[in-house]
Amino acid sequence: MSNCESTIDELAEARERVRRLEAVVEAGLMVNSTLDLAELAEHVVCIATRLIHAERGSLFLVDRETGRLRSMVAQGLTTGPLTVEVGEGIVGAVAASGDAEILDDPYLDSRFDPKVDQLTGFQTRSLLTVPVRDREGLMIAVLQLLNHRDGNFSVADVEFLAELGVPFAIALTTADLHREIVAREQLRREVRLAAEIQRALQPEGRADIPGLEIEVLFEPCHEVGGDYWDVIPVGNDRWWIVVADVSGKGVPAGLVASNIQACLWSRRTASEPLTSIVADINEILCRLTRGRKYATLVAAEWNSANETLTWVSAGHPPLMLRRNRSVHDYGATGRPIGLLRDQSFESEKASLAKGDTVLLYTDGLLEAGGIGGSNEFGLDRIRACFDVDGSPRDVIERLTVALADHIDGGEPEDDVTLVCLRRKGAEN
Repeated sequence: MSNCESTIDELAEARERVRRLEAVVEAGLMVNSTLDLAELAEHVVCIATRLIHAERGSLFLVDRETGRLRSMVAQGLTTGPLTVEVGEGIVGAVAASGDAEILDDPYLDSRFDPKVDQLTGFQTRSLLTVPVRDREGLMIAVLQLLNHRDGNFSVADVEFLAELGVPFAIALTTADLHREIVAREQLRREVRLAAEIQRALQPEGRADIPGLEIEVLFEPCHEVGGDYWDVIPVGNDRWWIVVADVSGKGVPAGLVASNIQACLWSRRTASEPLTSIVADINEILCRLTRGRKYATLVAAEWNSANETLTWVSAGHPPLMLRRNRSVHDYGATGRPIGLLRDQSFESEKASLAKGDTVLLYTDGLLEAGGIGGSNEFGLDRIRACFDVDGSPRDVIERLTVALADHIDGGEPEDDVTLVCLRRKGAEN
């Protein structure tokens, strides 16, 4: 080869390097022009097909949670996203090995699935499938190009895409993280809205119940809680006072609590006793949650005409009644609702004299500090705070201070709801 020919070849190689460098810079600018992941994926495929002279392309993003590959772009395919397991087909094989593959006749490769061609009428003649890696070598996606317009794909094409891959990967990672941030912020907004709705569904301020003083503390440990309390007027001088605790925490528990509330309000004009109504709610909850969620519940009915309190306790912590300076505990009258169908429930009744005080609470108070251990808040501490003269507000304040001292500045690990009632009049 003459010096002239050698110089011409060197110039051609230099021009190609410059072209590639310009293409990489251009690609970097273009893919960094958006944070929309779907739009960015389209940019990546369009740039790659144009620079490599391919007819079509696809981009499969690695799902960091499942490890599967999910198509962000599949040019020519209109049936929706594809999901590929690592090791499945050619795209999955490249994801598994981390090595690029060139197929000059894909139909001769058993891993090639011709269904897409059959579906779209497209004829795949050649394939170039490459991993897209970031600077640390972490695989972000798999890019597949179909049918080189000037013949077959080459090793030079693989090398070129490797150079393009870094800005592609950085942009894809940034856009994916941005999508997650936006999704989390949207979720936070929705959770805040759910919390506002949940608070709005609780009685405003102190409920006005003839013949009773009432004080309430409702403290969910998440924005949306699984505890529920309510005061429901049911007519004929009767009111329901309800405290429920759904298993679990957060939005799922809050949704179940809202269903319990809806069931109770829908039955408030019914003539059936509380035992039947709680049994019906148990059936509804079993059908809706199929045993995945359950709730403890105490539903009490105050009759201001005859000054009696009747209640059903479905697996709930003991109701406490203080009268004549003595505290009485009343245990559950049935199992938690939502666990087993065809359950029956018993009720208890007490006439309330003036000054008699009743305390309802959830296990977030009872078990604070450690479930079942020597460090849990426990019934003895609750009883000690309750067995003191004072108004319902005094009782709630004593329990709140004692709980804060007990967990020693820590955060409660469960929702805490306290409802204290006292028959109006002189204390006993």
